Amino acid sequence: MKQIEFRIKELGAIRNSTLTMKPLMLFSGESGLGKSYAAFLVHYLYYLLSDAGESRLESFFIDNKYNFKELIDNAKSGEVILRISAKKVFTWINKDAISYIGYLVGNNQLNGSVEISIPCNFENFVFKYREDLGGLQGQENLLYYIDLFNFTYNTISREGVRSEKPFIALLRAELKDILFGNFKDMADSYLLPPSRGALMEITEEPNFVSGMYKEFWDLKVKLTAPLQKPQDIKSEIVECSTQMNEGSLKRENGMLFYQTHGISMPLTAAASSIKELAPFTLFVNKYSTKGASFLFEEPEAHLHPIRQIKVANLISCMINEGGHMQITTHSDYLIKRFNNLINLCLLKEKMENDDFQDFIKKWDIKDSYLLNPKMVGAYLLVRNDDGTSKIEEQNVLEEKEIPFDSFFGAIEDDINLSNEIRKYLNQ
Repeated sequence: MKQIEFRIKELGAIRNSTLTMKPLMLFSGESGLGKSYAAFLVHYLYYLLSDAGESRLESFFIDNKYNFKELIDNAKSGEVILRISAKKVFTWINKDAISYIGYLVGNNQLNGSVEISIPCNFENFVFKYREDLGGLQGQENLLYYIDLFNFTYNTISREGVRSEKPFIALLRAELKDILFGNFKDMADSYLLPPSRGALMEITEEPNFVSGMYKEFWDLKVKLTAPLQKPQDIKSEIVECSTQMNEGSLKRENGMLFYQTHGISMPLTAAASSIKELAPFTLFVNKYSTKGASFLFEEPEAHLHPIRQIKVANLISCMINEGGHMQITTHSDYLIKRFNNLINLCLLKEKMENDDFQDFIKKWDIKDSYLLNPKMVGAYLLVRNDDGTSKIEEQNVLEEKEIPFDSFFGAIEDDINLSNEIRKYLNQ
């Protein structure tokens, strides 16, 4: 994955800050400082390039009023029919990111200024048109092609290239290739918002004010749909999911049931922790996590610390499988577990393999849980004197863990208060 920076001049409470994209990104800090907004910004880029984001790229071509019918009707095979400056595309993406975040939070008047730094070594996206014969010898048909650098869109009908559709597909493929090195990567992007557990019990789509819940509902619908093709689901991820839930979820006659310790109950009767994790559980048991990105708001919600540790195991497995995730969190338990998995990854390089395997077996940890610190970006949001906030990048590689800065103050104050209370009680 290329180095992609998100430079924020203004976004919600956040001012003058920079993020660098990593497969696993964690945002911590006090409430109200903009953790979700920062995560939404990263999620936007994944969403824009996902299958679901096609309509947003369509808006780019509509906004610029390109007449594709006229372009194709006047084209000769082998000609360049359209040049779009890279600057125009990236400027539009920066503005669209603000519109998208406004949609997610239900604020169409959201103001902001961001720059998504996309590494690009050319000035224009150059689209070429060509025609060629194809098919069985003696029964060839005329095929129509649109080319963009190393990518080609073809169709047997001229009408198929007289719209924005092939241009959207090609632009998205090129952008994904620039960012991820493979246009087939990162096909899907999903959002797990706060209070998602309550929506698992609803069967009819509400009239959502916030787009984040509309996105979640689309995921909920996908989880009930039949598979279009077989999925390569890793046994380690399924096992992690079962351990995390101390059971499994099954769908019977349109209803979800939670099965644990030989007991089956409707999901509606299960603990809040099971409901909150249910959409993620259903996904990893049905779809491959390779090439999927999740924005996971507070995965620790309603979870006992033991279960939070198991969530961290599952997330690490997903990252190692080729998934991406953006997390907002208030949980020191979750971060401590990620830190242990990071340090185990470093320890593996220092120990003899047999000794290391014995060590992790003692603690019921698998190699698939280990977390390479190069895959992790940790960000702390801190309050400025004027009430706005800034994002501080925490150096995971140098520290060999995710620093606990966001928790030290609260923990220290609470310990000092406890000591003073005891002092007076003992007088």
